[in-house]
Amino acid sequence: MKITMSLPKTILDIVKVIHDKLEIAPEKDKVITISLWDFRDENGDTIPKMDLKNGLRKLAEDGKLFQLKDIQCLDKLGRTSGEKIEIEIDRERFEKFYKKHYKEQKAPIGKVEFLDEEVILKLGDKKCALPPYKNEHFFCRATFEHQINEPIDWSIIYEKMTGYYEEHFGKPKDARENWHRVYDTMEAINKRVKELLDIEKLFVWQEKTIKRTQ
Repeated sequence: MKITMSLPKTILDIVKVIHDKLEIAPEKDKVITISLWDFRDENGDTIPKMDLKNGLRKLAEDGKLFQLKDIQCLDKLGRTSGEKIEIEIDRERFEKFYKKHYKEQKAPIGKVEFLDEEVILKLGDKKCALPPYKNEHFFCRATFEHQINEPIDWSIIYEKMTGYYEEHFGKPKDARENWHRVYDTMEAINKRVKELLDIEKLFVWQEKTIKRTQ
């Protein structure tokens, strides 16, 4: 299937949602369940059911990226809470497709600086202010202690954000409510950075580790 950034934008929005879901799903999981409410475009608007159904079928049948296990809810009128779709995905094939078609946009050239005292992310003459002494501040303080593309365990950042230091209290529990707090903070920063610094993703999540991209 030949898809470009200038053609079916709805398909690219669907691919982005599935990719984000895969980032937080265990790597061993082949069957992925996604809420209909998660399928939104870059403006935050929900993707219409018919468009979503057609897009998923095109990706499954033409792209061979996954098998549609359950999309019955897309045949119903309206949208209700609890509606989900289920796909069995070929992770390797999907990731190649994502990198080829979605990540065509080049990141701005240069290295992002984190100014701790000002609580600002800086790229050239562009600046992105963060709330001081909040999760975003402590997240960046922790991640910028490491090199670009160096994997950082979620618990290291969690300790910075919460003051839950291992030497005094032991290692934080690997509970969803704990690591997802780090993930949600990362997503909030990425969203703000995309708006102000024009970087698609400053941080990426993989198997409960975080990497800084530039």
